[in-house]
Amino acid sequence: MLSLVETACIVCGGSGTEAEATGRDFEYDTVPHEFRFVRCRDCGHVYLNPRPAPSELGRIYPPNYYAFSGGGNSLVARLRRHWEGGKVRLYRRYIGEGRRRILDVGCGDGRFLELLRDYGAPEWEPVGIDIDERAVARARARGFEARLCRVEDFEGADGTFDGVIMLQLIEHVEDPARVAQRVHGLLRPGGVFVVETPNLGGLDYRLFRGRHWGHYHFPRHWNLFSTAALHRMLEERGFEIVRTEYLISTSAWIISLHNRALDRGLPGPVVRFFHYQNPLLLALFVGSDWLRARLGGVTSNQRVIARRR
Repeated sequence: MLSLVETACIVCGGSGTEAEATGRDFEYDTVPHEFRFVRCRDCGHVYLNPRPAPSELGRIYPPNYYAFSGGGNSLVARLRRHWEGGKVRLYRRYIGEGRRRILDVGCGDGRFLELLRDYGAPEWEPVGIDIDERAVARARARGFEARLCRVEDFEGADGTFDGVIMLQLIEHVEDPARVAQRVHGLLRPGGVFVVETPNLGGLDYRLFRGRHWGHYHFPRHWNLFSTAALHRMLEERGFEIVRTEYLISTSAWIISLHNRALDRGLPGPVVRFFHYQNPLLLALFVGSDWLRARLGGVTSNQRVIARRR
Protein backbone atom coordinates (compact mmCIF):
# COMPACT_ATOMS: atom_id res chain seq x y z
CA MET A 1 0.00 0.00 0.00
CA LEU A 2 1.35 3.42 -0.97
CA SER A 3 1.34 6.02 1.81
CA LEU A 4 -0.47 9.18 0.65
CA VAL A 5 -0.71 12.71 2.05
CA GLU A 6 -3.58 15.20 1.68
CA THR A 7 -2.46 18.77 1.07
CA ALA A 8 -3.75 22.29 0.43
CA CYS A 9 -2.71 24.82 -2.22
CA ILE A 10 0.84 26.07 -1.58
CA VAL A 11 0.26 29.33 -3.48
CA CYS A 12 -2.74 30.69 -1.54
CA GLY A 13 -3.47 28.10 1.15
CA GLY A 14 -6.94 27.35 -0.19
CA SER A 15 -8.48 23.89 0.08
CA GLY A 16 -11.41 24.16 -2.34
CA THR A 17 -10.60 22.34 -5.58
CA GLU A 18 -11.95 21.03 -8.85
CA ALA A 19 -10.66 18.11 -10.92
CA GLU A 20 -7.83 18.76 -13.40
CA ALA A 21 -6.56 15.31 -14.42
CA THR A 22 -6.34 11.66 -13.42
CA GLY A 23 -3.77 9.10 -14.49
CA ARG A 24 -1.24 6.49 -13.50
CA ASP A 25 2.51 6.10 -13.76
CA PHE A 26 2.56 5.57 -17.53
CA GLU A 27 6.34 5.96 -17.81
CA TYR A 28 7.78 3.65 -15.13
CA ASP A 29 4.79 1.75 -13.71
CA THR A 30 6.24 1.99 -10.20
CA VAL A 31 2.85 1.70 -8.47
CA PRO A 32 -0.59 0.57 -9.70
CA HIS A 33 -2.48 3.57 -8.32
CA GLU A 34 -4.48 6.18 -10.19
CA PHE A 35 -3.54 9.73 -9.14
CA ARG A 36 -5.38 13.02 -9.36
CA PHE A 37 -4.36 16.60 -10.07
CA VAL A 38 -6.72 19.25 -8.72
CA ARG A 39 -7.06 22.95 -9.45
CA CYS A 40 -7.41 25.44 -6.59
CA ARG A 41 -10.73 27.29 -6.86
CA ASP A 42 -9.22 30.41 -5.27
CA CYS A 43 -6.05 30.96 -7.33
CA GLY A 44 -6.05 28.33 -10.08
CA HIS A 45 -2.85 26.54 -8.98
CA VAL A 46 -2.71 22.85 -9.97
CA TYR A 47 -1.32 20.22 -7.60
CA LEU A 48 -1.35 16.48 -6.95
CA ASN A 49 -3.75 15.60 -4.13
CA PRO A 50 -3.39 13.26 -2.41
CA ARG A 51 0.29 12.77 -3.21
CA PRO A 52 2.84 10.16 -2.12
CA ALA A 53 4.37 10.72 1.31
CA PRO A 54 8.07 11.76 1.33
CA SER A 55 8.86 8.28 2.71
CA GLU A 56 7.76 6.84 -0.66
CA LEU A 57 10.32 8.70 -2.79
CA GLY A 58 12.52 5.63 -3.15
CA ARG A 59 9.55 3.74 -4.55
CA ILE A 60 8.29 6.29 -7.10
CA TYR A 61 11.79 7.22 -8.34
CA PRO A 62 13.17 3.90 -9.68
CA PRO A 63 16.89 3.28 -10.28
CA ASN A 64 16.39 3.69 -14.05
CA TYR A 65 14.74 7.09 -13.66
CA TYR A 66 15.98 9.29 -16.51
CA ALA A 67 17.58 11.90 -14.23
CA PHE A 68 19.66 9.20 -12.48
CA SER A 69 20.95 7.43 -15.57
CA GLY A 70 23.50 8.66 -18.06
CA GLY A 71 24.11 7.48 -21.58
CA GLY A 72 21.36 7.59 -24.14
CA ASN A 73 21.64 8.81 -27.70
CA SER A 74 25.08 10.41 -28.25
CA LEU A 75 23.83 12.81 -30.93
CA VAL A 76 21.03 13.97 -28.65
CA ALA A 77 23.56 14.43 -25.82
CA ARG A 78 25.81 16.63 -27.99
CA LEU A 79 22.92 18.76 -29.19
CA ARG A 80 21.64 19.07 -25.63
CA ARG A 81 25.03 20.26 -24.40
CA HIS A 82 25.18 22.92 -27.11
CA TRP A 83 21.65 24.10 -26.29
CA GLU A 84 22.28 24.18 -22.54
CA GLY A 85 25.54 26.07 -23.08
CA GLY A 86 23.36 28.81 -24.56
CA LYS A 87 21.32 28.79 -21.37
CA VAL A 88 24.41 29.40 -19.27
CA ARG A 89 25.45 32.31 -21.49
CA LEU A 90 22.03 33.85 -20.82
CA TYR A 91 22.41 33.34 -17.05
CA ARG A 92 25.79 35.05 -17.27
CA ARG A 93 24.12 38.25 -18.47
CA TYR A 94 22.03 38.43 -15.30
CA ILE A 95 24.40 36.98 -12.70
CA GLY A 96 27.38 38.95 -13.94
CA GLU A 97 31.09 38.57 -14.53
CA GLY A 98 33.83 38.13 -11.98
CA ARG A 99 33.88 35.99 -8.87
CA ARG A 100 30.38 34.64 -8.29
CA ARG A 101 29.12 31.68 -6.27
CA ILE A 102 26.45 29.76 -8.19
CA LEU A 103 24.32 27.04 -6.61
CA ASP A 104 22.85 24.27 -8.78
CA VAL A 105 19.94 22.75 -6.84
CA GLY A 106 19.48 19.13 -7.86
CA CYS A 107 22.95 18.93 -9.38
CA GLY A 108 22.85 15.17 -9.93
CA ASP A 109 26.23 13.86 -11.05
CA GLY A 110 27.57 17.35 -11.85
CA ARG A 111 26.70 17.48 -15.56
CA PHE A 112 25.25 20.99 -15.35
CA LEU A 113 27.99 22.11 -12.98
CA GLU A 114 30.40 21.35 -15.82
CA LEU A 115 28.33 23.54 -18.13
CA LEU A 116 28.45 26.38 -15.59
CA ARG A 117 32.22 26.01 -15.46
CA ASP A 118 32.67 25.76 -19.24
CA TYR A 119 30.21 28.44 -20.39
CA GLY A 120 30.01 30.74 -17.38
CA ALA A 121 32.47 33.45 -16.38
CA PRO A 122 35.97 32.05 -15.70
CA GLU A 123 35.86 33.21 -12.08
CA TRP A 124 32.52 31.57 -11.28
CA GLU A 125 32.47 29.04 -8.42
CA PRO A 126 29.79 26.39 -9.11
CA VAL A 127 28.43 24.50 -6.11
CA GLY A 128 25.87 21.69 -6.16
CA ILE A 129 23.42 20.04 -3.81
CA ASP A 130 21.40 16.88 -4.31
CA ILE A 131 19.56 14.29 -2.23
CA ASP A 132 21.06 11.28 -4.04
CA GLU A 133 24.24 10.08 -2.32
CA ARG A 134 25.66 8.36 -5.40
CA ALA A 135 25.07 11.41 -7.59
CA VAL A 136 26.79 13.69 -5.08
CA ALA A 137 29.78 11.34 -4.99
CA ARG A 138 30.04 11.50 -8.78
CA ALA A 139 29.84 15.30 -8.76
CA ARG A 140 32.64 15.44 -6.19
CA ALA A 141 34.70 13.03 -8.31
CA ARG A 142 34.42 15.59 -11.11
CA GLY A 143 36.06 18.12 -8.84
CA PHE A 144 33.04 20.10 -7.67
CA GLU A 145 31.89 21.12 -4.22
CA ALA A 146 28.66 19.20 -3.71
CA ARG A 147 26.57 18.65 -0.59
CA LEU A 148 24.10 15.91 0.24
CA CYS A 149 20.93 17.66 1.41
CA ARG A 150 17.66 19.28 0.40
CA VAL A 151 17.78 22.98 -0.34
CA GLU A 152 15.29 23.57 2.49
CA ASP A 153 17.87 22.12 4.91
CA PHE A 154 20.95 23.81 3.42
CA GLU A 155 22.58 25.52 6.40
CA GLY A 156 25.54 27.82 6.96
CA ALA A 157 25.37 29.58 3.60
CA ASP A 158 22.93 32.47 4.08
CA GLY A 159 23.65 35.42 1.82
CA THR A 160 26.65 33.77 0.15
CA PHE A 161 25.35 33.02 -3.36
CA ASP A 162 25.04 35.31 -6.36
CA GLY A 163 22.90 32.88 -8.34
CA VAL A 164 20.71 29.86 -7.63
CA ILE A 165 19.62 27.67 -10.52
CA MET A 166 16.74 25.21 -10.30
CA LEU A 167 15.96 23.36 -13.53
CA GLN A 168 12.88 21.14 -13.75
CA LEU A 169 12.86 20.57 -10.00
CA ILE A 170 10.45 22.91 -8.23
CA GLU A 171 7.50 20.91 -9.58
CA HIS A 172 8.83 17.83 -7.70
CA VAL A 173 9.18 19.31 -4.22
CA GLU A 174 6.84 19.05 -1.26
CA ASP A 175 6.58 22.80 -0.56
CA PRO A 176 7.74 25.08 -3.40
CA ALA A 177 6.92 28.19 -1.38
CA ARG A 178 9.27 27.09 1.39
CA VAL A 179 11.93 26.31 -1.21
CA ALA A 180 11.60 29.80 -2.71
CA GLN A 181 11.88 31.32 0.76
CA ARG A 182 15.06 29.36 1.47
CA VAL A 183 16.57 30.38 -1.87
CA HIS A 184 15.85 33.99 -0.97
CA GLY A 185 17.87 33.51 2.22
CA LEU A 186 20.79 31.90 0.40
CA LEU A 187 21.12 34.75 -2.11
CA ARG A 188 22.91 38.02 -1.58
CA PRO A 189 20.74 41.13 -2.10
CA GLY A 190 20.41 41.46 -5.86
CA GLY A 191 21.18 37.78 -6.38
CA VAL A 192 19.44 35.91 -9.19
CA PHE A 193 17.10 32.92 -9.00
CA VAL A 194 16.63 30.99 -12.27
CA VAL A 195 13.63 28.64 -12.38
CA GLU A 196 12.68 26.36 -15.26
CA THR A 197 9.49 24.36 -14.80
CA PRO A 198 6.52 23.09 -16.80
CA ASN A 199 3.90 25.65 -17.77
CA LEU A 200 0.16 25.03 -17.73
CA GLY A 201 -0.19 26.14 -21.31
CA GLY A 202 0.84 25.40 -24.87
CA LEU A 203 -0.67 23.31 -27.64
CA ASP A 204 0.42 19.97 -26.16
CA TYR A 205 -1.26 20.87 -22.86
CA ARG A 206 -4.51 21.64 -24.65
CA LEU A 207 -4.39 18.45 -26.73
CA PHE A 208 -3.48 16.00 -23.93
CA ARG A 209 -4.98 17.74 -20.90
CA GLY A 210 -6.93 15.58 -18.48
CA ARG A 211 -4.87 12.38 -18.51
CA HIS A 212 -2.00 11.91 -20.96
CA TRP A 213 -0.07 15.21 -20.88
CA GLY A 214 3.61 14.40 -20.37
CA HIS A 215 4.17 17.05 -17.71
CA TYR A 216 1.64 15.46 -15.35
CA HIS A 217 4.40 12.86 -14.84
CA PHE A 218 2.25 10.92 -12.35
CA PRO A 219 3.13 10.61 -9.46
CA ARG A 220 6.43 12.54 -9.41
CA HIS A 221 5.21 16.03 -10.27
CA TRP A 222 3.45 17.50 -7.25
CA ASN A 223 2.92 21.14 -8.28
CA LEU A 224 2.29 22.54 -11.76
CA PHE A 225 2.50 26.30 -12.21
CA SER A 226 0.90 28.69 -14.60
CA THR A 227 3.18 31.65 -15.26
CA ALA A 228 0.92 33.88 -13.15
CA ALA A 229 1.00 31.47 -10.18
CA LEU A 230 4.79 31.15 -10.35
CA HIS A 231 5.19 34.93 -10.46
CA ARG A 232 2.87 35.33 -7.48
CA MET A 233 4.72 32.77 -5.38
CA LEU A 234 8.11 34.37 -6.08
CA GLU A 235 6.97 37.97 -5.60
CA GLU A 236 5.33 37.19 -2.27
CA ARG A 237 8.68 35.83 -1.05
CA GLY A 238 10.78 38.85 -1.85
CA PHE A 239 11.69 38.44 -5.52
CA GLU A 240 11.34 40.81 -8.45
CA ILE A 241 10.58 39.16 -11.80
CA VAL A 242 13.11 40.36 -14.40
CA ARG A 243 12.55 37.94 -17.30
CA THR A 244 9.94 35.38 -18.35
CA GLU A 245 9.98 33.30 -21.51
CA TYR A 246 8.66 30.08 -23.00
CA LEU A 247 11.00 27.27 -24.01
CA ILE A 248 10.93 24.19 -26.17
CA SER A 249 9.23 21.26 -24.44
CA THR A 250 10.14 18.26 -26.54
CA SER A 251 9.81 15.56 -23.91
CA ALA A 252 6.25 16.61 -23.04
CA TRP A 253 5.10 16.12 -26.63
CA ILE A 254 6.72 12.71 -27.01
CA ILE A 255 5.77 11.41 -23.56
CA SER A 256 2.17 12.58 -24.09
CA LEU A 257 1.99 10.48 -27.26
CA HIS A 258 3.63 7.56 -25.43
CA ASN A 259 1.11 7.79 -22.60
CA ARG A 260 -1.86 7.86 -24.97
CA ALA A 261 -0.55 4.91 -27.00
CA LEU A 262 0.12 2.88 -23.85
CA ASP A 263 -3.24 3.73 -22.27
CA ARG A 264 -5.09 2.69 -25.44
CA GLY A 265 -3.32 -0.65 -25.57
CA LEU A 266 -1.48 -0.10 -28.84
CA PRO A 267 1.22 -2.67 -29.79
CA GLY A 268 4.56 -2.54 -27.98
CA PRO A 269 6.61 -1.35 -30.99
CA VAL A 270 4.26 1.61 -31.40
CA VAL A 271 4.56 2.53 -27.72
CA ARG A 272 8.36 2.18 -27.80
CA PHE A 273 8.57 4.40 -30.87
CA PHE A 274 7.46 7.30 -28.66
CA HIS A 275 10.69 7.33 -26.65
CA TYR A 276 11.72 10.72 -25.34
CA GLN A 277 15.14 10.42 -27.06
CA ASN A 278 13.83 9.38 -30.48
CA PRO A 279 15.87 11.71 -32.78
CA LEU A 280 13.15 11.88 -35.43
CA LEU A 281 10.49 12.98 -32.98
CA LEU A 282 12.89 15.32 -31.20
CA ALA A 283 13.65 17.10 -34.47
CA LEU A 284 9.95 17.47 -35.22
CA PHE A 285 8.93 18.84 -31.84
CA VAL A 286 12.04 20.95 -31.23
CA GLY A 287 11.27 22.69 -34.51
CA SER A 288 7.59 23.22 -33.78
CA ASP A 289 8.13 24.51 -30.24
CA TRP A 290 11.05 26.70 -31.31
CA LEU A 291 8.91 28.29 -34.01
CA ARG A 292 6.00 28.79 -31.64
CA ALA A 293 8.23 30.49 -29.05
CA ARG A 294 9.94 32.67 -31.70
CA LEU A 295 6.54 33.88 -32.89
CA GLY A 296 5.58 34.88 -29.35
CA GLY A 297 3.43 31.84 -28.62
CA VAL A 298 3.09 29.93 -25.37
CA THR A 299 4.69 26.51 -24.83
CA SER A 300 4.41 24.04 -21.97
CA ASN A 301 7.85 24.90 -20.59
CA GLN A 302 8.82 28.20 -18.97
CA ARG A 303 11.82 30.02 -17.56
CA VAL A 304 11.51 32.76 -14.97
CA ILE A 305 14.51 34.79 -13.85
CA ALA A 306 13.92 36.64 -10.60
CA ARG A 307 16.11 38.89 -8.46
CA ARG A 308 16.20 39.12 -4.68
CA ARG A 309 14.93 42.58 -3.79
